[in-house]
Amino acid sequence: MKTVGLIAFIAVLSIELIFMNALNSLNQGLSQLSNINIFSQPKMSFFAEGNKLEVCINNPENFPVIVCSINGKEISLPSSAVIPAQTAENITLHVNNYHEFYNNIKNDNCIIFIKLHFLNVTVCTSERI
Repeated sequence: MKTVGLIAFIAVLSIELIFMNALNSLNQGLSQLSNINIFSQPKMSFFAEGNKLEVCINNPENFPVIVCSINGKEISLPSSAVIPAQTAENITLHVNNYHEFYNNIKNDNCIIFIKLHFLNVTVCTSERI
C-alpha cells in the first residue's frame, strides 16, 4: 500500500513540475512578445492620393513582418505584403469610394483593422486615421 502511495505521489509531483515548467515557458514567451515594439506602437504613416491610400510601415525589428490584411470603411489591401527586417515599405491600399472615405476621415470615423503575422504569431489590431 505504501508503494502505491509513493508511486502516486511521484506521478502527481512529476505532472505538477511539468505543468509549472510549461506555465513558466508560456509566461516567458508572453513577456518577450510584449516587449516587441510592433505591439506597443505600430509605426505607420498614411498618405492619400487620388483613389489610392499609401501606408508606410516601418519595421524596426530583426525579423520580417507580413501584413496579411488591412480593411476599413471603403478601403482594402489588394494582397498581402512582406516588410523585411529593419526597413520601411510603402503599401498601396485600394479606396472604393473616395468621397465617403474622405468624409470618414473628416468626421474622425475612419478605423482600419490590420492583421500582421510574424514569428509564427498572428496579431490583429486597429488604428484610427
